[in-house]
Amino acid sequence: MHRREIPLTLLVLMFLGASEETCTSRLHITAVEGEPFYLKYCSSSSERENKTAIIKWYKNESHGPLELSSSSSPRIILLDYVLEFWPVHLNDSGSYSIRMGNDMHDWKLNVIRRPKHSCFTEKQVMSKSVEVKKSLQVACEHSYYQKLVNRTLLYKNCEKIENNQNPFLKKNAEFKDQGYYTCMFFLLHNGKLFNVTKTFNITIVGDNSNIIPALLGPKLTHVKVELGKDVQLNCSALLNEKDVIYWNIWKKNGKDPNVHEEEGTRIRTSEGKWLASKILRIEKVNENNLNFSYNCTAASEGGIDTKSFILLKKEDPVDIPGHIFTRGMIVAVLISVVIVCLVTVGAIYRVDLVLFYRHFLGRDETLTDGKTYDAFVSYLKECRPENGEEHTFAVEILPRVLEKHFGYKLCIFERDVVPGRAVVDEIHSLIEKSRRLIIVLSKSYMANEVRYELESGLHEALVERKIKIILIEFTPVGDFTFLPQSLKLLKSHRVLKWQADKSLSYNSRFWKNLLYLMPAKAVKPYRDEAEVLPVFAQP
Repeated sequence: MHRREIPLTLLVLMFLGASEETCTSRLHITAVEGEPFYLKYCSSSSERENKTAIIKWYKNESHGPLELSSSSSPRIILLDYVLEFWPVHLNDSGSYSIRMGNDMHDWKLNVIRRPKHSCFTEKQVMSKSVEVKKSLQVACEHSYYQKLVNRTLLYKNCEKIENNQNPFLKKNAEFKDQGYYTCMFFLLHNGKLFNVTKTFNITIVGDNSNIIPALLGPKLTHVKVELGKDVQLNCSALLNEKDVIYWNIWKKNGKDPNVHEEEGTRIRTSEGKWLASKILRIEKVNENNLNFSYNCTAASEGGIDTKSFILLKKEDPVDIPGHIFTRGMIVAVLISVVIVCLVTVGAIYRVDLVLFYRHFLGRDETLTDGKTYDAFVSYLKECRPENGEEHTFAVEILPRVLEKHFGYKLCIFERDVVPGRAVVDEIHSLIEKSRRLIIVLSKSYMANEVRYELESGLHEALVERKIKIILIEFTPVGDFTFLPQSLKLLKSHRVLKWQADKSLSYNSRFWKNLLYLMPAKAVKPYRDEAEVLPVFAQP
């Protein structure tokens, strides 16, 4: 390679590296409404060289994929491997795909509202820890929009940093520097000014280079010993590498012949410090070893720490009269029996006790959580002859009991989903507004139209931790291997079994267990129905 070709090669490599940094590699992306946003496919070298491949972008709607073009919306721009929004709106949430010949790549975009009283969004914050007195740097640079940046401002806790001509902060960190730093980029596009934010949560931590040695445990420890027996005193401390730990064992008359200091041990911790330990062994303890302070010291250039051990003679055990011992044993046995009985009763009637406790206190968990529904009901939507009873249970029996009799508010697909809207987005939004996800299980449940409800509910339960899942086995399933493995990660995936002959009464064990899993709610329900549900019609 000629020398004059080297700079050109380096320039190409730098361009490719910068290009890869702006790629959207994550499958689930969050964007803020009102800000410019882009999706960029991380193409391989072979794909970039293939000039004949036709690139198409799609948004996956409920009725099928919708091809995007620059004429789809004045806010959308297509640049081969890049899809740009100027700006992104809440209704842009959904699934997007790029197709290059036979290859395809998908993303899921969630557009969230911009907070009204803050200059940044919590979900978009990047955290960073800086050690005190070390260099604190906040560089306001945007790898993708940098060429369009008209000006940049830097804020701390949403207050503009004055006397800061450059969008770059560099100083020795102090504890007062801790806070949220927001870079606000103003972009000029088609004669309009847009802004994009990038926020860092800077935490200032203490200097961990050196510590003052610290002995573990109380400063004074009394050890009860038996005369003539051996005893070991263990002294442990957290030290720096060059610190020392030792025993002070000399008396006025010199050193005790039965007292020996053993070699210590040192273990390096993950923080780079040392956990040191030294043992003092006293053989055949005698009267001279009692009531004497054996001191252990850890020393460094920054200071010392000392703790003391004092040996005390162990008192002889006092004989207990036989009748007192017998009475004590009887009382202990009776108390044990009572405790076992109480625990057993509590375990058996736990659900009844919890429901009584809720009713007695009038407890309501739904007042301040901002949710609309108490539960979203997921069931097999196709009403065929073989699953007619299952459909009736989900859309009639559950609402009749939980809403009219017990005062809950359910979200039923056929009743509450607004026609004409994107079904996937609507279902995801309704699940987010619900406190529980009730899944009516059957052998036919895992049809394509309900799989998304289960996956969306598992995401809310495992990742967001905003919903709890209740499984109802309507017909005997036998094998639950068809359910996702992620269901096993839930703290509880208890399955309630519906038995038409035993579960009809409102006071049946089935409805009590279901109420136990539902949120506590202080509502006066309607009581204009019979206490027993109608029996399903026999085929």
